[in-house]
Amino acid sequence: MCNVATGGGAEMGDADEQFGGGDRDGDGLIACGPSNTTVPVPVCVDGPPLLPLWSQRRASAADPWPATWTLAYGYSCPEDVVPPMTEADFRRLPLAPPVLRLQPDRGWVLVNKETIVMTDDAEQTLQTTLLGYSIEVVASPSSYRYDFGDGSRDLVTTSAGHPYPDHDTFHRYETLGTVAVTLTTTWTGRYRLAGSGVWHDIPGTAETATTSAPFTVEERRSRLVDDLCTDIPTPDDC
Repeated sequence: MCNVATGGGAEMGDADEQFGGGDRDGDGLIACGPSNTTVPVPVCVDGPPLLPLWSQRRASAADPWPATWTLAYGYSCPEDVVPPMTEADFRRLPLAPPVLRLQPDRGWVLVNKETIVMTDDAEQTLQTTLLGYSIEVVASPSSYRYDFGDGSRDLVTTSAGHPYPDHDTFHRYETLGTVAVTLTTTWTGRYRLAGSGVWHDIPGTAETATTSAPFTVEERRSRLVDDLCTDIPTPDDC
């Protein structure tokens, strides 16, 4: 790949550089050699145009390089955000799953009582590159799906949840056993060229998942005892 100005002459990028000689005069331009086309320079609103990308391909390392460079992507304006970011590009980013929190969080919960689940709604900012361009991405959680591990219907919500007594995301386990909760978060994204002020939406969504440590669903009964159950040794009627 070569990222320089328009082609069409004897060489691209820097007329006083020899092709293959590198950036000898330190002006940041390197001669790429002759091109297969010329590229019109646009008038941009959000800053100077971004340089086009040129490429060369050969079938194998033993084959000679082509005589000319081929235009991979032309000039672009910062407001155009070039190249486009796809859903597949978005899903390859290392999004961190938000933290899953339970209340109560003590290794067991009571059957037929509310087990509260909640997480964070913080955005994530990531940096990546597309065809040599530096791209800034902001991912935002759009919905949350909880699998409670007992075969019940998943809870799907747009709320990140709140602790007791203002909780709005919870589940009542109806059977005893050992379970774990899995949270799947759906993310939407927007992106821009680094340094540009124009954001563009990314088509599609990405997902992350996290699972709690296993815990037990138990039934506890109360009864009167003669002594404190915290005594040592534990009284027989506890």
